[in-house]
Order: sequence, then C-alpha cells, then structure tokens
Amino acid sequence: MYRLWITLTGLLGAIGVAVAAWSTHGLPAYVMAEDLPLALERARSASLHHMLHTLALFGVALWYRWQPSLWLNVAGALFTVGIAGFAGGIYLIRIIGGIDYGALAEVIPLGGFCLIFGWLALAAAGWRRG
Repeated sequence: MYRLWITLTGLLGAIGVAVAAWSTHGLPAYVMAEDLPLALERARSASLHHMLHTLALFGVALWYRWQPSLWLNVAGALFTVGIAGFAGGIYLIRIIGGIDYGALAEVIPLGGFCLIFGWLALAAAGWRRG
C-alpha cells in the first residue's frame, strides 16, 4: 500500500500544480470578466485544499511505510476520494460555468466529508498505534 499512497501523492500533486497554473493563466479566457474574481477565488480555495490534502496523503504514505495499519489505509482512501470529490467538483462546476450541475453538485460536500473523515481516520491511526 505504501507504493500506492506515494504514487497517488505524486499524481495528485502534479494535477494540483497543473490545475493551479491553468486557473491562473487559462481560466480568464473561459470566464466572463465580471465572474472572474469569484472564479479565481474558488480556484484558489480548491487548489489550496487539493494541495494540503495531497501533503496529508504523503504523510499517510510515510507513516504507513513505518507502521502499516488499516486506519492509515482508510485515511489514505478518504483523502484521495475527498480530493477528487471536493477539489475536483469545484474545478468542474464552480469554476467552469455552463456545466449542468445535476448530481455532480452533490459530490462537493461528500468530498468535504471524506476529507474530514480522513483526518479522523488519521487520528484513529495515531490512537491505535502501539
């Protein structure tokens, strides 16, 4: 599982940097001028959460290599799903207008819950250690 968490950390980190760069340089071409400040604010918020939780996933990977546990796997899975749901959902429907939200709008809060529960799983891993 260590290799999985490290690989996902690298991929999610690369995606996070690429999306942040696109948000700064490419997003203005896709958003009306009056909507740009809000779109940039949402992009920054999503990028911040994306990268912070990618670092948390890196911590899970390192800790898992030192002391594997089920709770660390749960935390890693929740962080991964949370990044995809929360940040990915914001990237798709909150930044780029004109997309039919539908059920996709429900993914953002579910992604947020996954991030919260990822931190709780990390706490459980620390509590259960030893």
